[in-house]
Amino acid sequence: MDVSSHDVVVLGGGPAGSVTASLLARAGADVALLERAHFPRYHLGESLAPRSLAVLDELGLRDRLDARYLRKYGVRIMDCRTGRQQRYDYSEAGHGEALHAWQVPRADFDQQLLLRARELTVKVFEGHTAEDVLFEAGRATGVRARLEDGTRVGFTARFIVDATGHDALLATRLGHRAPVPGIERTAVMAHHQHVTRNTDDTEGDLDAVLFPHGWVWNVPFLGDVNSVGAVCSATWMRARARGESLDHFFTRTLDDAPLARAMLSPATRLTPVRAVTDYAHRAAVRAGPGWLLVGDAAGFFDPLFCAGTHLAIAGAAEAARTLLRCLAQPDDEASLLERHAALMERAMSLYQGLSQALHAGDLTEAFFEARTRSARQPLASVFAGDVFGEDPPWRAALRARFPTK
Repeated sequence: MDVSSHDVVVLGGGPAGSVTASLLARAGADVALLERAHFPRYHLGESLAPRSLAVLDELGLRDRLDARYLRKYGVRIMDCRTGRQQRYDYSEAGHGEALHAWQVPRADFDQQLLLRARELTVKVFEGHTAEDVLFEAGRATGVRARLEDGTRVGFTARFIVDATGHDALLATRLGHRAPVPGIERTAVMAHHQHVTRNTDDTEGDLDAVLFPHGWVWNVPFLGDVNSVGAVCSATWMRARARGESLDHFFTRTLDDAPLARAMLSPATRLTPVRAVTDYAHRAAVRAGPGWLLVGDAAGFFDPLFCAGTHLAIAGAAEAARTLLRCLAQPDDEASLLERHAALMERAMSLYQGLSQALHAGDLTEAFFEARTRSARQPLASVFAGDVFGEDPPWRAALRARFPTK
């Protein structure tokens, strides 16, 4: 079996893997990235948070991405049961220096990030499926991968970064992966053309429509295509009739969300309906000797807060900074990884508590009771991705009101 050696091997070429690998290579590390697919490929999670933009700036991508994607200045929450609406503008967030994000077709966005990784000298291996992470004396030391023709190849490294997304290779292998209580949800979605849109700066808003079975997203892209999907409870998914097509079930689901259905009235569906089942999970341990988890491989909760893409991009930047320190200061590895894990825990637990409250119905009144700019600031800040670092008073108040369960 052929074996190559590197400073870091990254498993997965989505945003978490590409950004981690790019930042490491940009700082001079020898990085290999293994991706089982050939890009472009479809993926869930098409809405970014403003606080991710600093990382994309660091990679020199702002102008490239701004030319390709629709700017997004806020989030609009609507409730089908009461007709109430509330808009959260990113300028209302506590740190307003990044006042917009983008709505991104993930197939194209992920391809742009992987292209940038190549430009920054990352050795990218598409069509390579990571089968196992190899350990010696309790330390991750390498990866065994399978090519599409069945050939096995090996990689050794000082660090292995698991960015395998919902597959969560390492967390599953080590027994650290667990479902998140209260978020037993399935997402069903498709792309549509000619969905009704606003014509001002709010055109790029993420629309979130609360309805009896969960919530519906409406994500507009540059041009005339929108991603529309429904995050549905396990109870509603069991209402899918035996033999009922996913397309018909999706249509029937949206019939119970009249505000979303009205937006779709002039639209044509462009893609088959897809489903992602039981997507919420988290890893109890996110780093160890020679390894680290990043992005969805460490956990995923709910797409409303754009937590998946933000933890992938901003979390990857934190991971890269930690790994560079570990490579330079090997004697301090354990304490550096411990600090990184604590930083990620604070961010992820905030998203978890809010996601659990969303699906329990406990967050609904909080969305609509905020009538002033200062009252909207806490949730606007979370929508903007202000989740890292020590808790300011507003974040501590959100944690107290919506704790993890």
